[in-house]
Amino acid sequence: MKAPAILGLCIMLLSLQSISCHQNAVANLDSASCKLRNKDSSLIADEFRSKFEGGKYLCLISYSNECPVAKNYINTIKSLYSKFGNKVTFCLLDPGVGTKPISGMEKARFSDPTLVICKRYNIQVYPQVVLVNCLERKILYAGKIDDRAVALGTVKIKAENHYLKDALEQLISTGCVKVQSNQAVGCFVGDLALN
Repeated sequence: MKAPAILGLCIMLLSLQSISCHQNAVANLDSASCKLRNKDSSLIADEFRSKFEGGKYLCLISYSNECPVAKNYINTIKSLYSKFGNKVTFCLLDPGVGTKPISGMEKARFSDPTLVICKRYNIQVYPQVVLVNCLERKILYAGKIDDRAVALGTVKIKAENHYLKDALEQLISTGCVKVQSNQAVGCFVGDLALN
C-alpha cells in the first residue's frame, strides 16, 4: 500500500473513532438527561402530594393566563376559591408555560414543567378541572368549569350550566357528585405522549 493510501485509511479510522466517541457521549448525555427528568418528575410529584393532596378534597384547575379561554374564567375561579377554599384545597396547575397566578391565589399555583401531574390526572387542556377525593384516591369530577367555553376562541357571555360550582356544592353537602365528567374546552397542554 502506498503512503497516501495508508494516510487516508488512518484518517478515516480516526474519524470513525471520533464519531463513535461522540455517539457514546451523546448517548451518555441522553441517559443522564432522562435520569434527571425522572428525578425532577419524582420531586415534582412529591412536592405536589405534600402541598395539595394532604386534605380530604382537591380541586385541581389547569390554568394559564396565556390562553384566551382560561382568561375568561379568572373571576369565576376567584369566586369559587373564595366560596369553597376553606373546605376544599384548590390548585391552579400551570402546565409548564410559566403563567402568572391569579391575584389572591398565589399560594394555590403549582408549576408542572414535566407534565407529571397533568399525566396523572389526564389533563389535556387548560382550563380543565379535576375534583378529587384524596383520601380515597378517587376522581369525583373531571371536565369544564361551566358551559361558556364552546370551542377554542368561542366563549359565551353567560353560562347555563355551572358544572364545577354544582359539583363543589354537592360534594360539600352530600359527599358525592352527580355529573362526573364532560369534555373540557381550552388550549392544549404540551405533548402528553412524552415519557
